[in-house]
Formats: sequence, C-alpha cells, structure tokens
Amino acid sequence: MKTNLNRYRLAGVAGGLLLAAGQFLGYLSVLQLIALLPLMVFALRDKRPRWAALAGLYMGIAYTIPQMIYLRMPIPVTVILLVWMTIQLMLLCMAIAYFLPVHTILGPLAVGAVWYILDWINYTAVPVWGMAQTFARGWTAYPFAIQFISITSISGVLFVVGVLQGFAAYIIVRRSKFYPLWLANPSLLQTPPALQPPPLGRGGAICPCWQGESLWAGVTGGAILLILAGVNAAIWFQKPADSIKVAAAGWVFDDRSEGLNPNKTAGFEELFAAPAREAAAEGGRIFTTGEMGFYIAGHEWDERIEQFAQVARENDLWLVVGYFNISIDENRIFFMSPEGRVVHEYTKTHLTPFEPGHKGNGDLKTIEVDGLTIGAMICQDDNFSERTRYYGNFKADIVLCPAQDWRTVKNAHLQAVRARAIECNYPIVRGAACGITAAISARGEVFSQVDHYASGPGYIIEDIPVYGSRTFFSRFGHWPSLAVAGVCIGLFLLRQDAGVGCTR
Repeated sequence: MKTNLNRYRLAGVAGGLLLAAGQFLGYLSVLQLIALLPLMVFALRDKRPRWAALAGLYMGIAYTIPQMIYLRMPIPVTVILLVWMTIQLMLLCMAIAYFLPVHTILGPLAVGAVWYILDWINYTAVPVWGMAQTFARGWTAYPFAIQFISITSISGVLFVVGVLQGFAAYIIVRRSKFYPLWLANPSLLQTPPALQPPPLGRGGAICPCWQGESLWAGVTGGAILLILAGVNAAIWFQKPADSIKVAAAGWVFDDRSEGLNPNKTAGFEELFAAPAREAAAEGGRIFTTGEMGFYIAGHEWDERIEQFAQVARENDLWLVVGYFNISIDENRIFFMSPEGRVVHEYTKTHLTPFEPGHKGNGDLKTIEVDGLTIGAMICQDDNFSERTRYYGNFKADIVLCPAQDWRTVKNAHLQAVRARAIECNYPIVRGAACGITAAISARGEVFSQVDHYASGPGYIIEDIPVYGSRTFFSRFGHWPSLAVAGVCIGLFLLRQDAGVGCTR
C-alpha cells in the first residue's frame, strides 16, 4: 500500500513541476504533454480516485509554490492561489481516475473536457489575475501551434493536451506486455508466477482487444492532430488587409532611466518627446506609452496637456498616453489627435490586488486613424475576456495596452497578452512604465520588444499588419466550447458501460 501511495505522490510532484515549467520559460510548455501521463498510466490499472486526489494535492503544491516564490506575490494572494490551484488539480486528478479507465475514446475526451471547464472556473470564479492564471499560458511561445484558440480560448490547449495524454496512456498500457503486471501492482513481484493473473493472450501474446484499444487511441489522437494542424495553417497563412506604423515607449522609475523623471521638463523631453519625434520621422502614425507613465493633478491639467499637444501637432501623431489622475485617484489613458485635442479618456476597469484608486466602468473607446479602428485598454484589463472580446467583436484593427509590471511578473504578463491577440485576431502594442514594451501580431508573434529592466528607457516602432475578420471566440466567448465539453462528459456518462476491449 505504501509503495503504491508513494508512486502517486511522485507522479503528483513530477506533474506539478512539468506543468509549471512553461510558466517560467515558455518553450518548456511542451513538457505539459507528459505532465499527467504517469498518473494516467496508473489510473488505467487501479481506478482509485482518492489516491489520485492525493497526487493532485502534491501536484498543486509543486505547481504553485515555485511560481509564487518567483513572482513574489503578496502573502494573501499567495495563500489564495496556492489553495485554489491545488483544489483545481486535485479535481483534475480525481477526474482522470474516474473517467479515463472506462472507455478508450470517451474517457480521454471527458478528461480533456473537465480540464477545460476547470481552467475556465479557475480564472472566472477567483479571478486574481484573470486569464493570466490559465495553466496553458506558456504555450504562447509556440503561436503557430495554438491558432485554434481563436475558436476555443487559451483553455482549448488544455483540452487537447489532456486528450492526447489520455490516448498516449492507453497506447502505453495496452501495448506493453510487462507493465500491467509489475508496475501497477508491485506486490506481484513477490507472487509466484503460477498465481499471477494472466493479462495476456495465449502464449504470452498481447490481448487482441487491448491491441484494438491502442489502435483506436492512436487513430483518434492522430485525427485530432491533423484537424488542429489544418485549422492552425488556415488561420496562420491568412493575408493581412492593411498595415500601420505604431510606436511605443517605456522606461523604469529608477536609476535605469538615468535619474530622469517624465513629469519634469528634462525627463519629458528625453523619455517622451524625443522618441516621439524619432518615431514620426520613421513614419509612425500612433505613439503610446506605459501605464501611469505620468502623474497629473487637476490644477495642472491644462499646462501638462499642452506639453503633449505640442508634440502631437509638431509630429502629426496620434498619442495614447497612460497617466494617473492624482486629483480623482484614477488610473487613466487619454487619446490625443494630431491637432492636440484630447478626444477620449478611459479609466482602468480591472485593478490588480491591493492596487489603489477607483476602477472605471468598462466604457472602452476607439479612434479612427488612416481608416483603421484603434482601441485601447490598460494593463490588467487584457486578462479579462469581456474587455478583450469587445474589441474583437467590434473588430478593432489594433489595440494599444499601456502596462506597468514588476520585474518578476513581466514575462508572465507578456505570455498572457500574446494569447489575447490570437483569440481576438488583433495586434496589441504595449508601452511599459516598468516591464516590457512590445509589439505583438494578431498571430501572437512578438515583432519587437524592449525589457526596460534590462535595457533602460527606449522605444519600438513597427509596421503592424492588420486583419479584417472577427474570430469565433470574440463573437461567442467560452460558451460554445463549454457546451462541447459538457457534451463530451455527457456522452461518457451515457456510455460508461460500453467500455472497449478488456477492462481488467
């Protein structure tokens, strides 16, 4: 008994670390393709949901604690996420033990469906960081492989990863002549051969019905991969409808900005006005900055705005500027026309935990630049689909997203925002007052970036391609995919007595 429990504990720890690896380094997200496999293999031999729940407990701890330490979250946030993520993984592991062994096709599909639903609940019920909490965040390092999330959302990756591992587990177990005897039941090593149960066919051959199971698992898994490859290619190779040059500047409020303060005359010139002139000289039409890049009080509004207006008029630029309105305690952006007129303002809707200030009402704004529709939001807003889908459904051509991150969260936030671009089929350009300034294509590629913690102040400018089509996800959200997940689970429940082949 103790040996079996230790197997589950080790499977949980290994699975948690493999799930977390891609959240640190995106290219390691492929390790998620084997993260659940040991537990699934065990589940096919001894259907024990309670043991699987124990594996999930260890998996949740191994997944969450390294990330919380690295990200340096506030203690209350750390505790909440530790408990919440661990509950999610315990439920997932119990689902594996319950669903997977019953049916070769419907079992893996049900496991993938449960993981999709749990991930949606993860960032909906306790949305500390919104969709940045998804287990699939690191997969944005492989944008070509995940274009289908424009249909399913980023959680669709987890459905695929869960299903494919379920099929792989069937292939491993049902094709192995030796595994079913000793690895699943170590006590059989001490059992006389004459008393061991025969899982194989006559003469030691693999049971024919087990061969059928592994064949069906392989065929179905291959068919899913072919369908996804076709969808990904169809989206990836679409031709852009137009393009526009957009520039973004950023800095860090410490000595990396050479002591310059953007709220002072010298700092404004070096950090904002000079880069704006250079961007305009390179053909830029829009210039944006980071979240709360400036602090402006009500009594100085006219004087400060005239500074920006002069830059806009002299360079024929649209400006989208992040600032904090000290007088009313609001985190805002303003849209300024090339004539130097403020045409819109927007107040940040989704504040981060413990962030001061008053949140906005979610009233997003757009402007027209050279016949293209340009939208904007602020930092944490991009982690919430009701904000991002608005622009996708409205068909904004480009979305600007001024941001401000701390050193340890900057990479995770960049991972997350790349998924939003793919889901809604629009490029995202973000200036960063602390963090990473970046231009991201509608396909999730990072065209250019500047890490201001590493390089100090700077700007980027890119000729950004834009696309004319809305995505399925931006139109309908999560509900169609949740319905499909529900159907997968419902079919399993209806057919759970129709297992294929041997069920020993």
